Amino acid sequence: MHQARPGARPGLAYNGGPAQPALRISLRAMTQDASPWGFAQPDCKGAAALLFFMNDLARVVNQYLGADRLSDEALADAQKAVDALLARYVEIQAAPEAFDGERVGLALETERRPDGSTAAQVALRMSARLENLIIEAQRQAAARRH
Repeated sequence: MHQARPGARPGLAYNGGPAQPALRISLRAMTQDASPWGFAQPDCKGAAALLFFMNDLARVVNQYLGADRLSDEALADAQKAVDALLARYVEIQAAPEAFDGERVGLALETERRPDGSTAAQVALRMSARLENLIIEAQRQAAARRH
């Protein structure tokens, strides 16, 4: 079972085990998102880039792995898109200390809800360093909103 990470965005959860911590994205029906990509924003640098990256990552994952498209082929396509997204953040030098040399892997998982039903989620496999940078950026953003 997973639990919400303090300061995490809705739809993202943290599996707090020492063996393999993972941020997760809940799959949801997604309408066409006409908003600009985070990497195209003029302020996509430093901690802001980490927040933009998580939004873009959720957008990519939901585009490729909507609830009706959960297959090994769709997961492979989503992984290619995530690799390209990460490469874009490296290319624009959004946050070199965070993104350079990193990899974000995807894995499909299911979660049992309290009512007994199950829900698909995508576990994000990344280094503890990148994960901690993202979580800290989310925490700081949440503190600024309050």
